[in-house]
Amino acid sequence: MTPFHLRESHERIVALCLALVDPSSAILVALWLAMKLRPVVESLLQHQIWHYYAWAVILFSGIALVAANPMVPFSLLARGFGIQRKVFQETKPRHLTFWIGSALIVISHSALAMHWIEQRDPLPDYTGTVILAVIGAIALGSGIYDLAIASWQASIAAISYSRIQSRNRSRFSNLAGQLALCGGIANGVFHERNLANGAPLKGETLVYGERSANRGTLAVGAPGSSKTRSKIYPDFYWGLRTSPRAGALVFVTKRRATNDFIAIASKFRAKNQIHVVGVGRGRSTMDITAGMTHESIGDAIKDGLGESHSEFWKQGPSAFVEGFVELIHALRPATIHVAAATDKDGHVEPGGEAYDLEIGDTLPTLLNLMSLDGRRLDAVFAHGFNRAKSFEHERPERAAELRALLHEIKDRIVPLLRRDAKLGEELRQSALPQLQPFGRGIIRDAFCDRNGVDLSLLEKGHVVIIEIDETEHPRAVGTVVRMIFRRIVQMARERTASARVGQLDPILLICDEYTNYAAAGHVQVWNTVRESNFCATIGITSVSALTEQLGKPHTANSIIANFANKFFFETDDKATRDLANELIGKTTVIRRSISEGLSKTRGTSASSSVTGGGSHQSSGTTRSESTSEHLEDALDGSIWRQLHAEKECAMAIAFVRTDDGTRTDVVTLGVLDPANGLATASPAQYGLC
Repeated sequence: MTPFHLRESHERIVALCLALVDPSSAILVALWLAMKLRPVVESLLQHQIWHYYAWAVILFSGIALVAANPMVPFSLLARGFGIQRKVFQETKPRHLTFWIGSALIVISHSALAMHWIEQRDPLPDYTGTVILAVIGAIALGSGIYDLAIASWQASIAAISYSRIQSRNRSRFSNLAGQLALCGGIANGVFHERNLANGAPLKGETLVYGERSANRGTLAVGAPGSSKTRSKIYPDFYWGLRTSPRAGALVFVTKRRATNDFIAIASKFRAKNQIHVVGVGRGRSTMDITAGMTHESIGDAIKDGLGESHSEFWKQGPSAFVEGFVELIHALRPATIHVAAATDKDGHVEPGGEAYDLEIGDTLPTLLNLMSLDGRRLDAVFAHGFNRAKSFEHERPERAAELRALLHEIKDRIVPLLRRDAKLGEELRQSALPQLQPFGRGIIRDAFCDRNGVDLSLLEKGHVVIIEIDETEHPRAVGTVVRMIFRRIVQMARERTASARVGQLDPILLICDEYTNYAAAGHVQVWNTVRESNFCATIGITSVSALTEQLGKPHTANSIIANFANKFFFETDDKATRDLANELIGKTTVIRRSISEGLSKTRGTSASSSVTGGGSHQSSGTTRSESTSEHLEDALDGSIWRQLHAEKECAMAIAFVRTDDGTRTDVVTLGVLDPANGLATASPAQYGLC
């Protein structure tokens, strides 16, 4: 037995140590709270007071309750080692309050729970307001009067500010949940030139919101003009920042840009909400045909064939490809044995050995079927008819559907092969190279995985980055982008048909270096997505480069016309400058001219005089003034020479469509470059503070 005086001394030491826990834990919690409060402070600086309101109320209320009762876990642990309860009487741990706070912290870090709370709110931040009131009641009952008063004051303020939460307000600077983008600080150049329409004052901030952003934004500039750092990255930054539930789909064809997009997304989205799909370690996978109809897959393949092929490929969506896709979906998964090819004597022909054919992922299987190998097709149809026969007793309707599909496809393919002898050769030269990278290897693993990322996550505020390096996989880039774009079109149509289309959260669609993978079929994409709250931002090097990629000027013009907001960075491309001139138009120039003249006359009188001096001289001054008005291009060489890029800013000519009309001027844009630690695309630099 331990002597009494030693036990008492031991308990005093323990009590002293426990007394130090309160201030120590308070300091640590304060530091942690300061780090967690950073996004809320940024929101306050942007005048979006309730931008992170629901999340902040739940998280910080939980932290406050836990911090007010730090002795609960210590008391439980100490009592497990035999320390008496009276040692903790001075600290007065409140177990119920501590566990309520812990539960709130867990809820705030659960994306599923937060999504449920946000979707179930009948009024803006109603749940947060109720939680505040409940916390105030608990705090009052626990004797924490300051916390109770603060909670009730915050709940009353939340109710008074509830009308500000409407996402249909046009004032974006005080609006939470509304996507707002910044068009830079106007330099007043066109206002000084008396441009008739939309010339803002010097120093005015051009801000355009969700309704303008979903009409598309185009950034044009030569390499090194900072269009990516000054427009592509900031649009991604501001889109995620001002709309907490906005999803984002980003196309990256140069691997070095991936880290920048991840760094920006990590500021506003949890780690499990960011998905990088691509080749290599640490990358996610996806099936690029997931959710696509047979017609969409056929269209995507046909888009890549160009117009130098037979009439067969020009006759709308190819029923030929659609039929194969439908057959794959009907039979997969399956392993089909392809018998060996033998001669008339029964010997195996060279290269005709037997093998197993996997019917699984769409593109790899489509590659095998479109090779039009006779043995392979016969084996597939034989397997299909046998499967239909096995369904006859238990599922007769399914058996009839499958048999009808097999007959339809077989009757469609055989006549085509007989009528068009060049079809097989064309497939080998044009269609099959598109699918070749997906037959096996790393491209197949990355983009043909049915268990990978699905684009439906965009509806839940996730960020999906499609990374496929054009230098490493040049043949696969076009096919990947075409398939995903077709999937986007389907999503857009579904969103447009939704009964709550007016309440859909925006989806950012970022396409940097778009010139490298643009296709004629994308005209339909841009026509469709803008009606369903997709907010697209694309970057191209020049109008001429886009025209060369697409092959036809009218196709390039059709794509460019779908982007209402345009930013012209420094460039020497004539087609780009001509487009800017057409958009901005003419300005009235008033010229005043003044001319002055001096005339002198000298003469001699007819009669002479003795005194002399018969000659005389006179002078006169003439002055005329004229005023003329005529139209000239608002853009000239002096304005284009103003455009340049620096470390922390870049100049561009902005053509922005807002609810107040078209605004046009030379603007200064802040630079956002996570790789170099620059983040000047903030409210202060945009003049929003």
